Amino acid sequence: MKRYLRSRASRFEAAIRGPEDGIESVSVNPKTNVLFILQTLRTGGSERVVVDLCRRLNPRRFNCFVVALVDGVLRETLSEMKIPTLLPRMRSARKDGLNVMGEISRYIAVNEIHVVNAHHFTPFFYGFFGAVRHHCRIYYTAHSRNEIDMTSGPWSVVGGVLLRLSDGAIGISPDVSEAIRQRFRLGPAKVLTLSNAIDHSRFDVGVDAGAKRGELRIGQNDRVIGCVGNLRKDKNYPNLIRAFRIVEEHVPGAKLVIAGEGKRRKDLETLIGELDLTGKVLLLGARDDVPEIMKVMNVYCLSSLMEGLPLSLLEAMSAGLPVVGTDVRGIRDVIADGQTGLLVPSDSPEKLSEALIRVLTDEELARGLSTQGQRYVLREHSVEKWVGRYESLFSKNGPGNDDIRRN
Repeated sequence: MKRYLRSRASRFEAAIRGPEDGIESVSVNPKTNVLFILQTLRTGGSERVVVDLCRRLNPRRFNCFVVALVDGVLRETLSEMKIPTLLPRMRSARKDGLNVMGEISRYIAVNEIHVVNAHHFTPFFYGFFGAVRHHCRIYYTAHSRNEIDMTSGPWSVVGGVLLRLSDGAIGISPDVSEAIRQRFRLGPAKVLTLSNAIDHSRFDVGVDAGAKRGELRIGQNDRVIGCVGNLRKDKNYPNLIRAFRIVEEHVPGAKLVIAGEGKRRKDLETLIGELDLTGKVLLLGARDDVPEIMKVMNVYCLSSLMEGLPLSLLEAMSAGLPVVGTDVRGIRDVIADGQTGLLVPSDSPEKLSEALIRVLTDEELARGLSTQGQRYVLREHSVEKWVGRYESLFSKNGPGNDDIRRN
């Protein structure tokens, strides 16, 4: 079947072949060349995973490349890291889809890519043709059950076919891996679980917290609730903002800071105005100084409707913050209620505000949650172990992955 598909791919390649101008080539035969394909270069969890892998994979064994369908602030980060990056020219998925597939295919050929790791289904779909055409291994990484659930109808059939012809799918938590197996009807051997990890050294930074508060227009004695993530519906920021409206009535000097960008910003600004919270809820937009911003927070809160394995929550725990989250998949995989954080019912501003007030007003509780949360992250989400598993998966000899598959 693969041979047949590659034969068909050759004809398809001829139809969409175009000039290779502007595609940077790097001659790197002795190493394994890994291409990561992303939906965007914004500051989301999957983007952070790719940046961390580019930073941590052994440079004597791997060269990293990135393709993204949508631009964002992380392009500058990748440029500073000297990671070759391609942004295909795409105005519309319907009109330019074939061109994007061809452009990615040519990029794979020019840079002699050995392994393609596509994060989210759309990048996997666009990268699949080029990987098969040029005899690369290709892995699809899913970051949430919601992402899998949205791949319904004909796309679940298409996804099942492509994944059977690929080298495997990766779930970032056991729950996500199970969703992949169920949706695409894959056998257990086809799906790996590689739980997200945190580079603790990123959050072990010395920061002048007073100066940072001044920069963000936060008072020195203000009590700060924080959250980091794209402004998407599933993050349920309206729930957090409504909960904060209750908190600020009981905690003098309370502030809420949200770092992230997205289409729902105007809706959130409207809600903030309606609740008379202007100046108390700060939408910081996309930031590249998250570790420093976390140093001015007193508690971290994730009020999502659903998650995969929430990277920002692990980062907050690594930074030593007490955390509060909604009792949904992904978050409850990380928070043991009353031990590594507090869990509250989903979409209940009243219950969420109660938990936040407890943490902000009970120093002993806050200290205990932060200590146990930090220990949990160091024990269960070690970046060294995580990178080692990816290196095993990506290596030229690989995959020798029996040690990865059932972790």
